[in-house]
Amino acid sequence: MDIYIFLYLIFVVAPAGTAIHELGHMLGAKSVGADKISLTIGAGSIVYRTIWNKMHIAIRLFFFIGGMAYSERQAPYQPAERIRIAVFGPFSSLLAAGICAIIYYVYPGSYLLLMLLFNLWIAFINIIPFRFKGKESDGYTVFEAIRRK
Repeated sequence: MDIYIFLYLIFVVAPAGTAIHELGHMLGAKSVGADKISLTIGAGSIVYRTIWNKMHIAIRLFFFIGGMAYSERQAPYQPAERIRIAVFGPFSSLLAAGICAIIYYVYPGSYLLLMLLFNLWIAFINIIPFRFKGKESDGYTVFEAIRRK
């Protein structure tokens, strides 16, 4: 593997794909009237923090290691609202992959293909219902919301 493609995957594609996915969850939470929404990209100490439109965004030192969106409001979310928030993440990843696919069709290149494939991977992995070390996939959130309905 070309070292430049590997570095691009770790330091550009993974954080960008994660941010796109988590921003989808933020939009879903905003659409159901969340009182507090926060987005964290990476792990370690915070290197950048901002508040934009009542949404808290934090970028951590190891920005290439995952991310998480969190939202809450005074009234508990209804199952349909939980589903909406959960589905917006994979949907935004699929939308990003679709945009990359259109651009790739016109301007093919390995860097763009990597962004396309990573966004597809994030979308499909998150659709699968699973729990791991206390964290739930979007598919698991949807499954639980349907089960509790």
